[in-house]
Amino acid sequence: MADDPSITRLTRLVKLTLAINAAMMLVNGALGYFLLIYVVNESATVEGVSIGAAGTEATNGDPRADMREFFKRTNSLLERTARRHGTNPMDVCPTTEEFDAAVESRTMHSPESELVLQKLREGYDYYNLTWPVAVPQR
Repeated sequence: MADDPSITRLTRLVKLTLAINAAMMLVNGALGYFLLIYVVNESATVEGVSIGAAGTEATNGDPRADMREFFKRTNSLLERTARRHGTNPMDVCPTTEEFDAAVESRTMHSPESELVLQKLREGYDYYNLTWPVAVPQR
C-alpha cells in the first residue's frame, strides 16, 4: 500500500499546491507593501488642496491661487448638491463678488474670507456634506 503510485502522485500534487500557495502569498505581500509605499509617498488632493509630505507652499508666496482653487472646488460641490436637491445654488452659495473679495484679502482669516467660509460651511452642514479636511492656512 505504501508503494501505491496514486498515493505518491497525490502527495506530490499536495506538496506542489502548498509551494504554489506559499509563493503567491509572498508575491501578494510584496505587492501590498509596494502599494502602501506608493500611496504613502504620493501627494494627496483633498477638495482641491494639494498636500504633500513637505506641506503646501503657495506659488511665489502668493496664496491667492490656492485660495481661489479651494473656494472653487468647495463651492462647486455645494452647487452640484443644491441643484440635485432642487434648490437654487444662489440661495446657499457665496456670490462671485464675495469670493473675489476673500481671495484678494490673501488670508483665510480676513472678514471677507470668514464670510465666504461661513456660507460654505452652512451649505455643507445643510446638505450633510463632509467639510474638506485641508484648508489653505494663509
